[in-house]
Amino acid sequence: MRLFGRKTPDQRDAAPSGVQAAAQALGTLFETRVIDADGRIRVEDLLTAGAAVCGEACIAAAAEFDPESHQLVPGSAVLSDRVNEVLCANAREWSKAGESVFGVIHAGALAGGYAPADFPELADVFRVYVSLLGGAGTDRWGFVGLSVPQDNWPLVPPLRHAYDLRAPVREILARYGVPRSAWPAACAHALVNELARVRTAIEPAVAIRIVLETTNGMAKMAPLTDRHVREATATNETPETHG
Repeated sequence: MRLFGRKTPDQRDAAPSGVQAAAQALGTLFETRVIDADGRIRVEDLLTAGAAVCGEACIAAAAEFDPESHQLVPGSAVLSDRVNEVLCANAREWSKAGESVFGVIHAGALAGGYAPADFPELADVFRVYVSLLGGAGTDRWGFVGLSVPQDNWPLVPPLRHAYDLRAPVREILARYGVPRSAWPAACAHALVNELARVRTAIEPAVAIRIVLETTNGMAKMAPLTDRHVREATATNETPETHG
């Protein structure tokens, strides 16, 4: 699709001002990073980039390890009850997701024109993650398993998006005074804004699943760090071999 405008629907004005401003800037960043030479944006890659950043923000807010410096193997699964709290308030029904990341996305997308039927059951997002661990698509390093058609899979590993966008994302969050605990909220509002902009350019249910499943998968995947990249470059290997 072609690059779309930056006008934000009024429904998202209820977001706290710092978070709202950061969300707008994050959306601009995501769009800029995935636009091609012809001025077009592949919707799946835009949503994947935003969801990848959101997933890493959940890791940072959970504060169980530092996504920028750790000894885990990048791309490996890292499960966490605390991350699930940030993602969905440990709920399994949309009505109980509250102000969690998924709660914000659900309420914001509905306000932006999506229908309840476009959403899977909340519990299904987590069932899909478990069922696809090591399955189709996850044999590709840095990707998460998705239940959408293969034609809608992203072209760039979300783990790479999260790493490449980390510095500019952190700069935006700092510029607008967003504390680490609110990083996931800012990213969730950015995803809501982008979902509204692409609603007529992709099957809505596919867009929702890409966002939810990628955010969940990335929140449970060990991030790529500068050290991993340096070591992989020095040994002419790929980062997944370096823990």
